[in-house]
Amino acid sequence: MTSVMCIAGIQREWARAKPVITNYLARNFMPYTFLGFGLACVGVSPQLIFTDPPLALNAIGGLLTLLAVPFILISMIHWPLFLSPPWYRRWYKRGGRMGNKVPLWDPSEKKNSSSTN
Repeated sequence: MTSVMCIAGIQREWARAKPVITNYLARNFMPYTFLGFGLACVGVSPQLIFTDPPLALNAIGGLLTLLAVPFILISMIHWPLFLSPPWYRRWYKRGGRMGNKVPLWDPSEKKNSSSTN
């Protein structure tokens, strides 16, 4: 759930977090990687929970797992800017990079009261 909140822009502090070992560029891709791992866990769960899962449930789980693998691999190496949410693209165009202090919220946007800067 946290990955979805980060990508949706409810929590934005992750965008300027310090670089980690898997980031080679000036952008942080970790919520996308965590979302991919979450999809993989949900996809594998029917086989782990049921001894003989129904065919439809098994197919959906396999599809989620197959979708999660390229999602994880792409997000661990490089996440294209055009696939990022609109708020992230606007922040990046204003000069936002990992480790800098460019405001995460555009002056025209209303900041969510539950999040920090």
